[in-house]
Amino acid sequence: MNRSEIVEFSDTVEIIEECYRMGWSDGLPVVPPVEYKVREMLELSGLTGEEEIITFDMRRRVLTAENAAANAVMAGCLPEYFPVLTTALRTLDEEKNYVNMAASSTSSPAILMIVNGPIRHTLEMNSRDGIFGPGNRANACLGRAVRLCFMNGFEARPGILDRGTLGNPSKYTLTFAENEEDSPWEPLHVSRGFQPGDSCVTIAVAYNPITVNNAYGQTGEMILASVADTLKSACLAWRFPAQWALVFGPEHAITLNEGGWTRRGIQEYLIENAARPQAELIRLGIAQGPERDGDDQLLRRCSREPDDIIIVMGGGTGGRNSAIIDTTNYQIRTRRIEVAS
Repeated sequence: MNRSEIVEFSDTVEIIEECYRMGWSDGLPVVPPVEYKVREMLELSGLTGEEEIITFDMRRRVLTAENAAANAVMAGCLPEYFPVLTTALRTLDEEKNYVNMAASSTSSPAILMIVNGPIRHTLEMNSRDGIFGPGNRANACLGRAVRLCFMNGFEARPGILDRGTLGNPSKYTLTFAENEEDSPWEPLHVSRGFQPGDSCVTIAVAYNPITVNNAYGQTGEMILASVADTLKSACLAWRFPAQWALVFGPEHAITLNEGGWTRRGIQEYLIENAARPQAELIRLGIAQGPERDGDDQLLRRCSREPDDIIIVMGGGTGGRNSAIIDTTNYQIRTRRIEVAS
């Protein structure tokens, strides 16, 4: 999309239909990117529109602040959301190869965005009931804006640049805030070296959350054993070792805390217990064979280092559920969100 493609209509419904005809939609209706809305988005962030936000070297494409703002408007974002979006895109830009993967891989990854700090409240983001689901504007629109930037900026459309075999519903959005207030552990961004008062976004290239429904485990170890079992099965462990995001629901978090489980203790337990023998992976067709002597003793662990497993608390009460999110081999990054004064 570029400025020469701006169209004008007096009828609101007709302009929405024109956005469909122009190919600007992700399949859902978009907010028409009228110029004054794009200007509002940029001005609140102190941007001119000419700034380069993210580049796609393989396609020789550059997404400017104006491009990003237009897609943010179409996604339904308010101007206050824009600093989170630009920070997320700039964070992705730090690892060029994964911009290509996130846009076009056959395995259909999405962009995971976890928001921490005061901006969660400013934007009224959801960190509790239905944390992964519909119903919250900021959660839904921020994730959607990233995908629209990829589609309209980099032509990452199914069957064109996006070569996803099956697709992924998380491509619509996989954005949420951490419930810092109720968590037994320090906030994610603090564990990654930032100050409690900083507003931050943590970015990863990820797949759908997988629910761990442990309804009857009464100890922390019972809960972690079920999480480890799920980790061992995720993608048949073909990406071991990798990085993971764990979202513990409130009941599971309380049980773990009562059992004295720290963030580091949980990470070390999972590295030790979420492992599969190389021989087993070969027999499943996940690792390349043939089997060699010792493959049955060679353990492939879920992660190399404890910090490869990020842990947050979120979700609603009333069910003993948690979730794991496979974040591939992308280097999870956390970045401070700068808001113009």
